[in-house]
Amino acid sequence: MVALRHTVVLAPVPRPWLADAVAVLLDLAESTRAEAGRLVLRDGRTVPDVRLAEGRHLRPGAVYESTGDGDVEAGEPVRITVGEWNRRRALRLALAVSAPDGGAAVRGTLHRPDRPRLVEIGGRARVENVWSPLSRVSGGARLRCDDWWAAADTGRSARTAPLRARAECGAARAELRVVPAPGRLDGRWDVTVTVRLRGRRLYRPVAAVALRLARSRLQRSLAGALDELAARWNTELPRLVAMGPDALREAVLTTGT
Repeated sequence: MVALRHTVVLAPVPRPWLADAVAVLLDLAESTRAEAGRLVLRDGRTVPDVRLAEGRHLRPGAVYESTGDGDVEAGEPVRITVGEWNRRRALRLALAVSAPDGGAAVRGTLHRPDRPRLVEIGGRARVENVWSPLSRVSGGARLRCDDWWAAADTGRSARTAPLRARAECGAARAELRVVPAPGRLDGRWDVTVTVRLRGRRLYRPVAAVALRLARSRLQRSLAGALDELAARWNTELPRLVAMGPDALREAVLTTGT
């Protein structure tokens, strides 16, 4: 096993703002209506590139399909299925993508949407025309919101990392742990990311040697990727956080239509 670790400094996300942002998105979704499969906003505008393919709008069993915006090939739609839509309890959605060179199925749950408590994501993907042990990937992630903001704002640590993720294929497994902490006088967070890599099954001995030999290169790659992500986060996020609900709603409508 090889463990890699890197810390970045991130602009904070105030928890009340996050709750307001989620509420804006849910209010917008619930203000739409379905007409002959089209999704129509309250002001009469049509939501582009999405249609209701099956079921009743925002009810369990409803299936939505992308209609293609240049990124999705004809005949290869993205399908989103509603498992549950209850703002006091949970939102459960499943997403499926299929293409000649592979496909993916992802499920996600947001618990207590009106005051986000827990986010869970899991799924599987397949890729054609690659080495067989790498052709099937599965994984998942879990974010415990209460623990995240307690650690980020007060430094109180939980027994396990607030954000955890894993991914595995036939040859290897990766585990990720993310822990925030109060960092600077300006309120920014110090966020430490730890990645553990190991081989699986018959590939474990070979992977152990390869990972040790490549450890320095992997550490540089991780640090570079996280630093780049942090730079983008710190550029874009403050602009979003500065928006109130009305401005955020208008920005979503402008982008989406």
